[in-house]
Amino acid sequence: MLRRMMLVQILALGLVLAQSSINLGLVVCGPVVWGQTTTTLQTTGNTQQSLPLSRTIVKVDAGTVVGQENATRWNRTILLAKPRIASGDVSALSDTIRQAASTFVLTILATVDQDPQAAQPKFRLAEVGVGYSVAVGDKLKVIHADDYEKHGVQLSFIPRQMLSENEKQIDSIRTVVRGSSLLMFDVPAILFSQGKHQDYVMRHLIWIDAKTGKLATMIWLLQQDRAKQWSVVTSEAIRWLEPSTMEDRAVHVDGNEFTFGVPSKRAFALEKMPPGRLIPWSQQASSLAAREVYQLDEIQSLLIALNEANLASQRK
Repeated sequence: MLRRMMLVQILALGLVLAQSSINLGLVVCGPVVWGQTTTTLQTTGNTQQSLPLSRTIVKVDAGTVVGQENATRWNRTILLAKPRIASGDVSALSDTIRQAASTFVLTILATVDQDPQAAQPKFRLAEVGVGYSVAVGDKLKVIHADDYEKHGVQLSFIPRQMLSENEKQIDSIRTVVRGSSLLMFDVPAILFSQGKHQDYVMRHLIWIDAKTGKLATMIWLLQQDRAKQWSVVTSEAIRWLEPSTMEDRAVHVDGNEFTFGVPSKRAFALEKMPPGRLIPWSQQASSLAAREVYQLDEIQSLLIALNEANLASQRK
């Protein structure tokens, strides 16, 4: 029982979810959704038909092979993050738990296709999904806890329970803004900062250039004050992630968060944010980047400010 409780706490290791020539093209090119929505994706299998626009983060299909850029679905790789127990009170965990924590790779993928309603050829961000993948032969393949054996994977009890609990955390992702060329979403995170584990939110902005189909991602950090007001952590620069970013997700362990050998939710924290080119905050961008909901003119102002901050960072 104690072992299972420990696994439930470690599940947060997965989600806690260079210069670029891409023209940001930060323009809302389609309908925008404010706040969270419950619309779900209707899949079309492997046909060449365009997908209905998915309005929220979805779960990547089991059996999906990562890195298939010519596939109809899941043809863009955004981030691959492999957790690793790295620092702090590592001795509080058994060798089995430490090894199991690195079994699965947090996998964020997207489907980019042609807008079926556009008069001129135009790409759109059809869907963004999260899943967990493992090496199968020479490929990285997404698996689910309820059918991993179908995909040539064998899991012992501890990794199996960890995968099951990890998948439940996908529901904690909150969609903030959705347009036909972009998706902004929030993921709860605990980071090791100023010598202690602190609660944050990692805000992700994923978008494509509608003319070329190229994809890029920005990630920044938010924090909430005692009045429940959100603000940008300006001491942490915006991260610009290139496609297919690989992250060594180092994790810090706080032994003070264990009671009779059982860790609390705050026992594990990320050592740092995902790797990427650093974009310093401008006053305009930081004043707009922490809102919980956006009106159309507000998201457009944010995108313009982010674009300007990105260009300024490249001129330095």
